[in-house]
Amino acid sequence: MKVKSCEQALEVLMTEKQRTIFLCIDEFWKKMGYGPSIDDVMMLTGDRSRSNVSRVMHKLCDLGVCKMLANSARSIRPVYVNFRKLP
Repeated sequence: MKVKSCEQALEVLMTEKQRTIFLCIDEFWKKMGYGPSIDDVMMLTGDRSRSNVSRVMHKLCDLGVCKMLANSARSIRPVYVNFRKLP
């Protein structure tokens, strides 16, 4: 299933932590126009582990609800956000 909206993305089977981080990424994009850093997500969720947040962000990409460029900060975005420079 190709995700074309936030509502469709939320229909994907995710854990509560994955859903929380996905919503943080989505809201950050809507407000700022670029992706959050791991530290931004940590601050928004109250999480204290960079590795756990990074692992969940990569899992969201594996689930097909987010995209990110390798080795590029702030490149994570919901898949339905069209941005020219990101594949």
